[in-house]
Amino acid sequence: MEKGLPFAAAFALSLALTPVMRWVARRTGAVAYPNSRSVHRYPIPYLGGVAIFVASLVALALAGFRDGPSWRALLLGGFFILIVGLLDDLLTLTPWQKLVGQVVSGAIVVAAGVRVSFISNPFSGEIHLLPGWIAVGFTIFWVVAFENVINLSDGLDGLAAGIVGIASIVMALSAIRSGNAEVVPQALAVAGAVAGFLPYNFHPARIFMGDTGAMYLGLALACISAEGLVKSTAAMALLAPILALIVPISDAAFAIVRRRLAGQPVSRADHDHIHHRLLEMGLGHRQVVLLIYGVSGLLGGLGLLSSLVPVEMGAPAAIIGVSVLYLVCWRFGLFSVKGFYDKEKLGEKGRPSSRLNQ
Repeated sequence: MEKGLPFAAAFALSLALTPVMRWVARRTGAVAYPNSRSVHRYPIPYLGGVAIFVASLVALALAGFRDGPSWRALLLGGFFILIVGLLDDLLTLTPWQKLVGQVVSGAIVVAAGVRVSFISNPFSGEIHLLPGWIAVGFTIFWVVAFENVINLSDGLDGLAAGIVGIASIVMALSAIRSGNAEVVPQALAVAGAVAGFLPYNFHPARIFMGDTGAMYLGLALACISAEGLVKSTAAMALLAPILALIVPISDAAFAIVRRRLAGQPVSRADHDHIHHRLLEMGLGHRQVVLLIYGVSGLLGGLGLLSSLVPVEMGAPAAIIGVSVLYLVCWRFGLFSVKGFYDKEKLGEKGRPSSRLNQ
């Protein structure tokens, strides 16, 4: 029971705090109104991310985990990015302002003592030390990348929260496997916090986590992986959580390529993400979310299984699994840029389909 305390405490706190934050959001006008990229048709309160942040940190404190670099990084870096997210949710920051905030949050994580000081070759198991300045820069990049990956995945009710929950559980199991016991309570606290939030956020959502929650969860996953899994001498320790996040990582990468090919700024939002395309194919809102949950869970499980065998076998198996997924996605047009230019240039195709507003 002691090992499960962070999850149980975070779950209970999030379950209790989320409706409170929903009430606060409605009273203060922190409400998301439908727009051209929305999949909801009525105003939804923000501030769910505040409940997730408080629940995860308080749960760790109650479980006795109130010290160490990762705790300071989650507390200080998490609080800073929480404020950045609140400003963006309420006032709408420019992409550059948000990026500066993300970089500063990464610098706070480094200042707190979390740093990717060496990495392992997943094919040979060989360890490579990183020079100090490269370690600092890579860690900041790592944090910013995770924040944006999770933020971009927050496009459907329950999608980002569920993906983070799956990745957190996979991180906990991978940490147990690789002997990083200090990572387990942190991962379980994050998983518990999103589990308590999901009953209110699953379609039809009654509250959103907003950029507040998405960027904090991205920072939390970055801190947990950097502090425990990336530093592990087990070469395959990072594989499982990365595979569990392969859908949002691929979606973010594809969004960058797609927008650059269309001559648009990378920061420009659109309604052409993987989950949007699945909706346009005829799947329902819950079906899309559950499908992505399933893929994330299967790939995370593949990563865990791959970590049980020698790296010479595990890494190729993971590559084959991801390659098959990419081929399937390409076959169904999920990674195709065909038609995107038309959406940008032609009026009728440029408008979101009626399905996206259901």
